[in-house]
Amino acid sequence: MNALLKSLFAATAFTSITAAAAVSDISGTEAKFTFEGTIAPMCKTSSGSSNSVTGLKLDSSQQTQEIGTLDVWCNTGENATTEYTSANGGFLVANNAKGSKIAYTLNIGDTSGIDLQTGTYKHSKATTAGTGVTGETQATSLKITPQSNGLDDAGTYSDTITVTVSPN
Repeated sequence: MNALLKSLFAATAFTSITAAAAVSDISGTEAKFTFEGTIAPMCKTSSGSSNSVTGLKLDSSQQTQEIGTLDVWCNTGENATTEYTSANGGFLVANNAKGSKIAYTLNIGDTSGIDLQTGTYKHSKATTAGTGVTGETQATSLKITPQSNGLDDAGTYSDTITVTVSPN
């Protein structure tokens, strides 16, 4: 058994010496390492500090009312593209037996009169976004103008707008 171990040790030592010799045969004064990685363009959003409004004024005044702020951050240094979708197709829908509806328009910052009854609205390259490693966002005000005539059916009317944000 000792002879076998001595042979194995000798073979291992020879292999180690050979490997070291191979490295020492390559001579030079510098070594170069090239590497890279990619961070994909990305935006993040939240609905700010207020994303649930009760007590909308639904009368004939058709008063424009704030429903919240959209906070956006992107790592591209550019404004974001946002898409707005209404759960009720651009209507405030009542919890009454009729499911009564009141149309409304949406304002996104300085863009006003958006009708979500036609489907998703895409606000291309227009929503202000924060940038930088601190993650500070920029806020955009969201407002609606109910198209109430003051003679609508009794009930509590509501809708939910979903906003999807993407980089440019």
